[in-house]
Amino acid sequence: MKIVDQVLNGDKRATAKLISMIEDDERGASEALAAIFPHTGRAHTVGFTGPPGVGKSSLINRLVREFRERGKRIGVVAVDPTSPFTGGAVLGDRIRMADTGTDPGVFIRSMATRGHSGGLALATFDAVKVLDAFGMDLVFVETVGAGQSEVEIASRAHTTVVVQQPQSGDSVQALKAGILEIGDIHVVNKADLGGADAMVSNLDFMLEERMGWRPPVLQTSALEGKGIKELADAIVKHYRYLKAGPMWRRREADRARKELYESMRRLLAETFSEDAAGETLEGEVAAIVSRKTDPRTAAKKLLRDLKLGR
Repeated sequence: MKIVDQVLNGDKRATAKLISMIEDDERGASEALAAIFPHTGRAHTVGFTGPPGVGKSSLINRLVREFRERGKRIGVVAVDPTSPFTGGAVLGDRIRMADTGTDPGVFIRSMATRGHSGGLALATFDAVKVLDAFGMDLVFVETVGAGQSEVEIASRAHTTVVVQQPQSGDSVQALKAGILEIGDIHVVNKADLGGADAMVSNLDFMLEERMGWRPPVLQTSALEGKGIKELADAIVKHYRYLKAGPMWRRREADRARKELYESMRRLLAETFSEDAAGETLEGEVAAIVSRKTDPRTAAKKLLRDLKLGR
């Protein structure tokens, strides 16, 4: 477990290696994650979601600079589309953040979705744990930009920033409930394009206070660096709001519950991929195809037999 000690001691290369091990599900990755877990729980995880092309990467790049000036250490996990040739990440986000990536107080990692839905990669929040243990104060998570289905980030991040842009076609898309409800902070980026005031007014009219927090709607221009300080202030304000009441612990519990369910599903899938269990599984598949049983009854039988050790 030498790599765990190296991560905890601030070794950047070991941190990158451990994230790669987790992504590739290499031997020892699960044990390393278990070893670093007691050293996590300190970083403020901020998720950024929104349609492709709204400037999430450029916005994060500006925010990284702003928070570095405030003395904070920043990790970035940028989820990119999967390359159809290599299966890896198309490193667009890393290219846009190249100027901040050389800062010793910044760690940027791109990872591919590899078919995982919700705009995130399967290993995204394991990587967040590694960066948390590494000593980052904030970890920014950028989703791939999958559209309206991209609501998973809200159950994983402490603070969710929804980024839109003016003149983006159907303005109703921005007002749909799924995207509207997940945002703790709403940002209309590329305000230099014009039409931002109308979009801000529409969003502000639709938003309501939830649990003592009313999501602010901010205008930014990542290209010109406008509104970045105000966005950073809003992120800090939301962090203080979470810490001052029960919401931080509630969001941690929501994330733990989701990760527990995911781990249980993965372990079940691995169990039934083994030879003996696989034969039993195929027997139930055949029974479903021949209409001798239905999928739900078959699932209950498999789980009952697993519990009884058959």
